[in-house]
Amino acid sequence: MLPPALARALSPRSWPFRLALAVLGPRLPVIVIARVFRLPGGDLQRLIEDRLLSALATFVTLVAITRLLERRTLRETGLFALPAIGRRLAAGLALGVFPVLGHGALLAAVGLYAFSWPGDGTLVEAIGIATVILVAAVDEEIRYRGLVFRILDEGAGSWAAMAACGALFGLMHAGNAGATPLGVVVVAAGGVMLAACYLLHRSLWIPIAFHFAWNTSMGAVLGLPISGVRIPALLRADAAGPDLWTGGRFGPEASLPVAVFVAVAATLIVWRVAAGGKLTRAPWGRAGAPPPADPSRR
Repeated sequence: MLPPALARALSPRSWPFRLALAVLGPRLPVIVIARVFRLPGGDLQRLIEDRLLSALATFVTLVAITRLLERRTLRETGLFALPAIGRRLAAGLALGVFPVLGHGALLAAVGLYAFSWPGDGTLVEAIGIATVILVAAVDEEIRYRGLVFRILDEGAGSWAAMAACGALFGLMHAGNAGATPLGVVVVAAGGVMLAACYLLHRSLWIPIAFHFAWNTSMGAVLGLPISGVRIPALLRADAAGPDLWTGGRFGPEASLPVAVFVAVAATLIVWRVAAGGKLTRAPWGRAGAPPPADPSRR
């Protein structure tokens, strides 16, 4: 007979079990399908197919965990939290677009970036790539914030959840082309910032809009590398300065100006969440604490 603590941890409704399912559920089916049935087409087509399969597997995992194990409505995950969705989307888009365009304009003004038109992608290709980026943003935000972070937040508290998910987000990009310690730390800090954005309103739409706007403006519009990945873009970008300012092969996320922006933005948003009393206490600090508010009512 298992010890009571271990039995509780292995229960399908326990947060460690749900966390393991949240980590493995979205990727295992995609890996198996890709290995057993080779996806057709070239590299770009297979990337699109992989993203679509991943998004489908992630959504099925979200439904299974939320409805079958947690016995909750999908609205409580933040994906279907529709009140003020327009404001959430606008905030996320602005937070993602303006720093990227500002960084590009600043470095172009001092001669460290040179942008030219046309790039290596047409408008039709850019729209198609932006659609794929949107699918990827929905997929990753459901997986990292709507599943992994949300479950960790409930089980271990917001501070531990933000630290763990930020580290995971950074490590997932550590093997990308041109990755640097600064770039990995910036991506990790970005993961903390997006988790705090989720906590702010218990809505996934700010993180989704930010993720989409950040990657689209950086990659499909300006032609800069996105965490080491180059995609066809409307403009051609040539860097002619120190990697500390341009980010080198990894792109702007490994640059000092973007690092400063992400650090300041993450600090301010986390402070706002903490000041608003929206952080979940760790299990050892919950004695006598009032029950958390219904996320769907925030």
